[in-house]
Amino acid sequence: MATDREIENFIRDCFASIWDLELLRELLGDPSGSITAKNLVERMRASELVVLQGSSALSAAGIAVIEDGGRIRFQPSSEAIGDLARAACDFYGRFPGRTRRLIVSRQNPALDAFADAFRLRKD
Repeated sequence: MATDREIENFIRDCFASIWDLELLRELLGDPSGSITAKNLVERMRASELVVLQGSSALSAAGIAVIEDGGRIRFQPSSEAIGDLARAACDFYGRFPGRTRRLIVSRQNPALDAFADAFRLRKD
């Protein structure tokens, strides 16, 4: 089982936006195994661009595959990545604010370093 630090690192490394994580949650929650981009747009109430970029990001991270016809399916490249992906969704469910901060810190490391300068102790 992955530690919170390992899950945090995975989230920081693999998700460019919270939409990517939301897309992963949809994939994990679908019993059919694969979902069309159109269905994801409707379920997530997101734009087609968000779904396409998220699908590409998950595919590049080795978390999902894009099938012929534009369907996306959860298919991790290894068991370890699959376990971390599920753990990341669980972590997001328990700590949504913390998860968002992890993703935002990836986008602006200077802001994260500035905030760390004011901490009394490091976590």
